[in-house]
Amino acid sequence: MLTNTSHLCSSTIIKKAIVALTGLVMIGFLVVHLLGNLQVFAGAGVTPETTKLNEYALLLKKEPVLLWGARLFLILTAILHVMTTITLTQHNRDARPQHYEVRHSYASYASQMMIFGGLAILFYIVYHILHFTTGTVHADYFTPHDVYQNMIRSFQDPTIVGVYVAAQIALFAHLYHGTVSVFRTLGMNNPRHIFWIKKAGILFALIICGGFISIPVCIYFGMVS
Repeated sequence: MLTNTSHLCSSTIIKKAIVALTGLVMIGFLVVHLLGNLQVFAGAGVTPETTKLNEYALLLKKEPVLLWGARLFLILTAILHVMTTITLTQHNRDARPQHYEVRHSYASYASQMMIFGGLAILFYIVYHILHFTTGTVHADYFTPHDVYQNMIRSFQDPTIVGVYVAAQIALFAHLYHGTVSVFRTLGMNNPRHIFWIKKAGILFALIICGGFISIPVCIYFGMVS
């Protein structure tokens, strides 16, 4: 019995570490991706090739094998993150088979939202690649090698703007809860530390998601053209 308990504890610790590490990888990607996309505010150049955003995109595409390798790695990382989170939630649920009077505690509600939010974000990532990378969806707005104009045309469509804003709202909740969970996994459970970690988590999520939301919203309202 003791051996089984130790095995379950070790398995849980490993899974929490996987969730934390995959989360950190995706957070790092979000920061870099946001910095690159914010170059849309530099406006259009004399030619598509001299547009700052297109220069950034062209730089990424110089090594297509590395680029698609990185994309595949990020997709697999996201899948691993979601699947491990689901198994952890299921494990926690099985460990507490009794039904409490207050079934929907904050912890259980937050965990469920993390799963649904994570799945929504995963589907959004696939949609985003099909939209701006391959041009499979919204093909009428897609011109190869001109990311800037692809953004300008796409974000004049209110439906597309709505999808991107909704995705960032889901990402905000995920980033905030995920940031706190990562630090808890690292052993920072002191109430004073958690208070400031939560504040930092909100600020970080606001900066990232606000930055991404600013792009479609500003284009839609004609602030970038």
